[in-house]
Amino acid sequence: MQTVDLSLADNNHKLYTHLSKLGIPGNKTEHYKNFAIKPILSKKYNLSVAQEVQTLKGSKLVIKNGKVIEYPADIQFNMERDFNADITHYDALYYMSHIISPSVISIELKKDANFEIEHICDDIQTLFSYRISIKTAPNTHVEVFETFQMQGSHNSLLMYGVDADIHPDSTLRWIRNEYAGENDAVVIGSHHCNVQKQGAFELKTFDFGNGQALHIYKVDLSDYAWTEAEHLLLATGEARRGNVVAINHNKPYAKSVQEARSILKDKATGIFDAKIHVAHDAKYSNAKQNSKAILLADNTHMYAKPQLEIYTDELEASHGSTIGQLEEDLLFYIRSRGISLEEARKMLILAFADTLINSVKNPEALEKIHQDFEQSYYN
Repeated sequence: MQTVDLSLADNNHKLYTHLSKLGIPGNKTEHYKNFAIKPILSKKYNLSVAQEVQTLKGSKLVIKNGKVIEYPADIQFNMERDFNADITHYDALYYMSHIISPSVISIELKKDANFEIEHICDDIQTLFSYRISIKTAPNTHVEVFETFQMQGSHNSLLMYGVDADIHPDSTLRWIRNEYAGENDAVVIGSHHCNVQKQGAFELKTFDFGNGQALHIYKVDLSDYAWTEAEHLLLATGEARRGNVVAINHNKPYAKSVQEARSILKDKATGIFDAKIHVAHDAKYSNAKQNSKAILLADNTHMYAKPQLEIYTDELEASHGSTIGQLEEDLLFYIRSRGISLEEARKMLILAFADTLINSVKNPEALEKIHQDFEQSYYN
C-alpha cells in the first residue's frame, strides 16, 4: 500500500487548477478554522482508494477500506472514470478527493429505491479516499440511509464525498447517521447536490460521539426545486464536529428550509456554518434557516453561523440562532414533581433531540439513530 502526502497532488489532473486556486486548507480557511484541519492534513497516510474487488450483489452498498464489496441487486452500479465534477465548489478537499480517487462509485437509479450505504474502515494510519455518484431518473423517489463503522481505524482519515444529481420531479431523501469515537478515523465529507427543476433533496444528518468529523455540503437549486435540511449534533468529550452547508437558490421559486439542533457536553466543539445564497435571478424564493444549541458544560464551544446572502427583493426569508443552557424554570417544574435533577435534564434533552429524530420515518434507521444517541449521551 503506497503512502500519500496531501501537500502534493497530481498537477496534470483536470481539476488541479481549481484545487490550486483554493489551496490546501489550513486553520485560517474560513470553513475549517474551528476544526483544526492543519494537523490532520499534515500527516502521511497509507492510501486506499475506491476499487471493486469480488463485489457481491446484496441488499446495500458496502465500502470497506475503500473497496466496494457489496452493492444492492436492484440498482445499476459501476466504477466511473473521468467523472464531471462540480467546478464551482468552494471546498478544496472536494477537488482533492476527486484527484486522488481515479474512479467514482457510480449509482444510477431508474426507479424508486430504498437502500443503505455502509462505510467500514478498520485500518490504522490510512487515508481512505473515494467518491460516490448518485443519479436519479425523472419522477422517482429514492431514500438512502448512510452509516459508518470506524472501529479499529486509529490515526486514519476518511476523505470522501457524494455527488448527487436529482433529475426533474424526483426526490432524494438522504439520512446520514454517524457515531464516531475518539480513536476512530477522522471523517471529512465534501458533497455536492444538484437539484433540477421541481426536484427535491431532503437531508437529515445525525452526528454523535467524541470523535472528529466535518461534512461540507453545496446544494444548487433550479426553478421550483426545494431542499429541507435538518441537522442534529450531540458532541461529547473533546470532539470537534459539525456541518458546513451552502444552499444556492439559482432560479425562481426555489425553496429551502434548514434547521440545526446541537447538544454539547464536556469539552466538545460544535460547528454549524450555513449560508443560503439567493441569486438575482432567483425571484420568489423562500428561504428559512434556524440554529439552536444547548451547552451542558462550561468548557463547551458552539460556533453557529447562519447566514443569508440575498440579491433580489422579491422573496420570503428568515433566519435565527440561539445558544444557551437548559432552562432553569423547566428544570424546577419537572423536579417539583419528584424527578431527580439528572432525570429532568435527560427528559429536556431528549425532547429537544426527538423533534428531529422522530422526523425519520424509516423504522430501521429510526431505531439505529436512537441507539447511537443514547450511547453517545451516556458515554
